[in-house]
Amino acid sequence: MELMANGNGWLIFGLILIILEMIINVGYVSISFGVGSMVTGLLIKLNLLPSAFDESLVNELLIAGITSLFVLVLMRKFFKANSPDDINTY
Repeated sequence: MELMANGNGWLIFGLILIILEMIINVGYVSISFGVGSMVTGLLIKLNLLPSAFDESLVNELLIAGITSLFVLVLMRKFFKANSPDDINTY
């Protein structure tokens, strides 16, 4: 738990999720949760999140979840397919 409390665990977890997205494409889900985890880790490193242990884990999970959902919605809108035609149609 100490690894998550000082922010390093969130950063490592985010990096693993982003690498996982590169290896197997799961529709931008793992990259959005990776970005959310990394943002949470950076907020902890910058001392912008409260440091009470019992409540901080809930706060960290809430920040990671909200950021991840926000990034997922943005990525789905940004990388939306422009044409309904199949690219394999000859």
